[in-house]
Amino acid sequence: MPYPNFKLSFIASIIAAFSVVSSAVAADDQTKPNVVYIMSDDVGWGDLSVHGGGVPTPNIDRLFSRGVEMTQFMGWCVCSPTRAMLLTGRHPIRVGTGPEVGGELALEETTIAEGFKANGYRTGVFGKWHNGNDPDTPKFRAAFAEAFKHMPNKKLEGGHGVNSHGFDEAWIYYGGGSDFFNRRTVKGNGPVSWWHNLEFREQDKGYTDDLVTERAIEFIRDSKDKPFFCYVPFHIAHAPLQAKDGDLAAIDPKLAAKLHAASEKTTEEDKHVHAAMLHSMDLNVAAIEAELEKLGLSENTILVFTSDNGAMEAGSSLPLRGHKHSIYDGGVRLPTVFRWPKGGLVGGRQWDGLCGALDMFPTLMGMTGSTMPSTQPLDGKDVWPALRDNQPSPVESYYFVWRDEDAIRTDKWKLHRFFNRFELYDIVTDDIEANNVADANPEVVKSLTAKMDAWSESLGLALGHQPAPAKYHAPAAPEGEVLAVTVTISENAKPRDRLSISLANWNGTQYATDWVEYDIAFSPNTPKRHPYYSTLEGNNSKPFGPLFKLGTGVDQFGRDQVIGPGIADGKSVWEHRIVGLSSTAPGPLGKHGVVFSGGKAGTFTIYLDNLRIRHVDGSTTPLWTNRKDTRAGNFKENEFFKDIKVQTVNVADVRQ
Repeated sequence: MPYPNFKLSFIASIIAAFSVVSSAVAADDQTKPNVVYIMSDDVGWGDLSVHGGGVPTPNIDRLFSRGVEMTQFMGWCVCSPTRAMLLTGRHPIRVGTGPEVGGELALEETTIAEGFKANGYRTGVFGKWHNGNDPDTPKFRAAFAEAFKHMPNKKLEGGHGVNSHGFDEAWIYYGGGSDFFNRRTVKGNGPVSWWHNLEFREQDKGYTDDLVTERAIEFIRDSKDKPFFCYVPFHIAHAPLQAKDGDLAAIDPKLAAKLHAASEKTTEEDKHVHAAMLHSMDLNVAAIEAELEKLGLSENTILVFTSDNGAMEAGSSLPLRGHKHSIYDGGVRLPTVFRWPKGGLVGGRQWDGLCGALDMFPTLMGMTGSTMPSTQPLDGKDVWPALRDNQPSPVESYYFVWRDEDAIRTDKWKLHRFFNRFELYDIVTDDIEANNVADANPEVVKSLTAKMDAWSESLGLALGHQPAPAKYHAPAAPEGEVLAVTVTISENAKPRDRLSISLANWNGTQYATDWVEYDIAFSPNTPKRHPYYSTLEGNNSKPFGPLFKLGTGVDQFGRDQVIGPGIADGKSVWEHRIVGLSSTAPGPLGKHGVVFSGGKAGTFTIYLDNLRIRHVDGSTTPLWTNRKDTRAGNFKENEFFKDIKVQTVNVADVRQ
């Protein structure tokens, strides 16, 4: 009968057609470029010998000589934000990972790994994550409990895990500053952080970056027949300064002793170890590149070498001004090279277009011919057409905020805004930011300030060094019980002598979009330098700081809290204040209280009510509203500050 034969013939034709399609897809897969993105840690502009650094980095130099150097490539001045910029293409403040380190990257954020995976790529990450916490698995929970058995109340805050962000294969550690040898703990505290996907592997031995390189090469080898995205965030040259004996022997300590360091306190031994670490990194970069060449993949692999921020204390960002923990270009302008022979990125050329980690998600999607996935609104731009054709960059500006300042960088200008001044630099003629031309260019300052304000408004930033926008201003509204703190200050107490009294706790995480607001009043005899409210503990702070420092605790009237301002309206008893908390985010803001300063003897009282955190969505978290919220710390009286009394009184008893 003809029907069965027709059916078989039809099926055969479908199989043949499918085979043709499959072959086409396979061929297309083979033509898609691979991506290897190497991000060093705390490696500054002047750490590489290609930029005049004193430590020979011949393999990285060779990469620069055969690729295209991105001379105006921006990141952040610390680890986590730059990594989040790469992963999401969004400003780190927008994703809750800046300006300081820390923050758990939300699952709602679409990552570059998810983008590549949706386009048929195999994805892997090998090294330092620092965009979230170790996952909460039974084995890790047991290790956590053992490590902190002396702190039984310490709570494990488990993270999502790196695989949940689109990575098929991962060999990583989650924090920052961990030991390089075997015990990958941070400053000796807590359990080891070393994982293969969701498998906790505290037993693995070896130098961290050697393990990272070994696993990255293994991934490349296993993925050679399919396009892959291989993200290699090295740990070198982050503290602690630790190097292998062989690398130390390869570096002449006398040569290392002559090296410039970002900190004058760096010892000759530290310089030697740091130089040996750079040597080790150079060898590992060479090993990855050699594997690509061995497998015949180097021609169609986009190989990137960059850093996450400027040099640490033992390193160098010269000739640029600043280093890690600074938003001068030495802290945020990163040594970066792209090499992709098939795409024309060869020859030791330079491209001077403004770009950076923020632009890498859309740019690498464009370079690989991949479809950009659906994401939340991006801040980064696809710079590939401009890079390919050697044209000006489509990126208009990069915006940074850091502790007591914010800054904007364009292709020509860099404007820094502090509490009480501006600094403007013509980057084209003065890329070391040596000659402040703000006074000579008021219109430029005005124009760039407007752009900074637009960035800040877009991000919902709560700037600690600038007054809160008018929409946040409100009248004081104390009622019922209010907090009263009384202290007797001796005649021997000088203005530099201070007493911090903890009064309230908060176990939540504070972000750069959070404000602290409160109602405040003073006893009639209060001196000119009034007591003031301050956060006392937060990210990168010592307990009972106080955290507000000059230029980081400015209220809506433009007054720095550290100077102890009184009530702006002399006819009022109470005043409402709101202060931005961007300077210490993200992280815990555990303790809140008041600060008394010396300079005038007597007994003085400060009153507080309605102490709360205001979030970007308009919601608030109460910190102190009445007697039950009082969490007085273990403060001690001394020769300068005595008779400390923390109590509540009725608002009607507070007089001018």
